[in-house]
Amino acid sequence: MKVINVKLAVKPGQQAEYEAFIDKLVQGSRAEAGNVSYDHFKKLGSDTDYEIIEHWKDAAAVDFHNETPHFKAFLAGVGDYLTADPVIYRMTYGE
Repeated sequence: MKVINVKLAVKPGQQAEYEAFIDKLVQGSRAEAGNVSYDHFKKLGSDTDYEIIEHWKDAAAVDFHNETPHFKAFLAGVGDYLTADPVIYRMTYGE
């Protein structure tokens, strides 16, 4: 299993727009055959810090995800909402 955590720091005042933007990524990713779970959270005690936690069946599922239109749209537009580059952690379990 592949696990990816992505920390995102959103510009103050952009949270509602960001949440509408990210919903397309979340819904599209959850519908992919190789997805085990795909969740998006707001950090407790913060109005602007978020995290995506993704669980994928295997590396092939991640590769497929990286080529989807919803992921490419995320990459193209997420920078408009962020104060810093995303921090990404990639982990492998059970392989």
